[in-house]
Amino acid sequence: MFKKKNIIIAAVVIVILAVLFIGFKLLVKVGNPKYFYNYLHDAAGSRDVESFKSNTAGADLNRAEATENTDPDKRGVVQHIEVNGTEVASYTRADKIEFTDELLKSISDIQGLVTFRGNYTRTKSFAGAPELTKEKFSEKTWTYNTGKILKSNGVDYWSGNGWTGQPLVIRWSKSTRAVMNMYDTFKDKEGLVEVIYPGMDGNIRFLDMETGEETRPVINVGMTFKGTASLYPDGKTPLLFCGSGDAQTGPFGENVSQRFYIYSLIDGSLLYEGGFNDSFAPRVWHAYDSSPIIDPVTDTLIYPGENGVIYTMKLNTVYDEEAGIINIFPSDMVKFSFDIPDKYKEGGVLWGSECSGAVWNGYLFIGDNGGSVYCLDLNTMKMVWINDVGEDINASPIFETDGGNHYLYIATTLKYGYNAHNMGTAAIYKLNAVTGEIIWKKPYEVHTVKGYAGGVLSTGALGSGLVSDWIFYSVSKTPGLEEGYIVALDKYTGEEKWRKSLDMYSWSSTVFFTSENGKNYLIQGCQNGDLLLMDAKTGDTLDKLNFGSGIEATPALYGNRLVLATRSEKIIGVKIE
Repeated sequence: MFKKKNIIIAAVVIVILAVLFIGFKLLVKVGNPKYFYNYLHDAAGSRDVESFKSNTAGADLNRAEATENTDPDKRGVVQHIEVNGTEVASYTRADKIEFTDELLKSISDIQGLVTFRGNYTRTKSFAGAPELTKEKFSEKTWTYNTGKILKSNGVDYWSGNGWTGQPLVIRWSKSTRAVMNMYDTFKDKEGLVEVIYPGMDGNIRFLDMETGEETRPVINVGMTFKGTASLYPDGKTPLLFCGSGDAQTGPFGENVSQRFYIYSLIDGSLLYEGGFNDSFAPRVWHAYDSSPIIDPVTDTLIYPGENGVIYTMKLNTVYDEEAGIINIFPSDMVKFSFDIPDKYKEGGVLWGSECSGAVWNGYLFIGDNGGSVYCLDLNTMKMVWINDVGEDINASPIFETDGGNHYLYIATTLKYGYNAHNMGTAAIYKLNAVTGEIIWKKPYEVHTVKGYAGGVLSTGALGSGLVSDWIFYSVSKTPGLEEGYIVALDKYTGEEKWRKSLDMYSWSSTVFFTSENGKNYLIQGCQNGDLLLMDAKTGDTLDKLNFGSGIEATPALYGNRLVLATRSEKIIGVKIE
């Protein structure tokens, strides 16, 4: 009897300890016991499309113009322009930025991925023509160890590579490699594809995509990089542009503000740093997760900041390949910011962009943390139109010209603190790029908990070939708190063509590619370490590898070779067969 009683007591103690342990884990993960609700209740997931077909009117125009609904003045927008340190009422750029269809195509045709999603319409998620016979991943072909760096809070660490974190891949010409500080083996290697990867540990690494070996010395910056860098968009000028995503504590305890950098890829030297401690900025937080844009015709840098400023400046690049010399002489610093006094404020709805902008015909299209998506005329630095989609825009806008009509696709995440239970609606939108009007909205009910946003943090992938009428997105934290979807939407109606559930949600952007035989595929990295190879037409999973740690960064695909990274401090090469 005494023995039986002891067994019962022991069992009760085990149950109590198990409950306490699970409760403790939940408290650590979500930060507040009221969010237990999220673990116990599923979100509704996919909701009905809202359609506004009449808003396609005017999409065929080649000049952006607001409607009464999207007029910045009628929305209460207060705009500010600063030129070389002085605020001005108006501005006209001396060298006109155009981003013609021909220029955008030439950037897209570069042998590699030179910015986030490969080009400035954010529509290129692979380079080369993969040959698939087995429709499967080889086991990882190489692994490179990275590291971590202390966050500005002085407690936690940024580790490995995270959102958006796509590596750049580029096939330099042999003459360009000859003047770079590459190791001799790689200067002479035929068909070398170089991986350029700023990481969360504050280092910029250069690797051979085939072997994972270092192609040149690491650049130690000491500031964390979360976003995706950019190369000069001609495929030959050796300049790298990247921005830090968190402040650091200096050697004397001082705060070292985030900033953006321009590096020479001839010798790895720092040519410029800017965008820090800027009194023009409406927001204190000076982070640069947005992938910058460079107009190679006017030699102009366009860099959106999370401090609420769009920076532009002439680079005045001087490059002599034969002599092995490159330098820049920045001038004409022009900044744009805006406010909506009843909306934006520190500690509330915030200014600034984490997503990467898209450009066309002299216009920049971008979304911000406050749910505003807008069109900025880069030649006057005046906002043309603005629309409010209600929630944080982390997914980069995708620009498309289809049948002579111009469109944008954007998506939102659900802010923390949305309501008592932090369950609400995020959505994918199609907009008229000329007017900013919404054509359709596809909502999803999702969860958000502290530090882990639900909704769409990934950037969509436009289909081609047999799925040319579709667009693909991953939607996180729905219907369960740790679950998610990959969805294929009809780009004309917003209706789902298919929807597949993920074992765990994803912030990594879907890679769409077409094999040499014309078949369409998707690659999806997930937060549980799964890497999926999927049939884009059916959504069926063809193969899966697991790497034991979250794949939060967006992978890069060149031919049959894939480079991905994990938060557990690994960069990994994978081959597709």
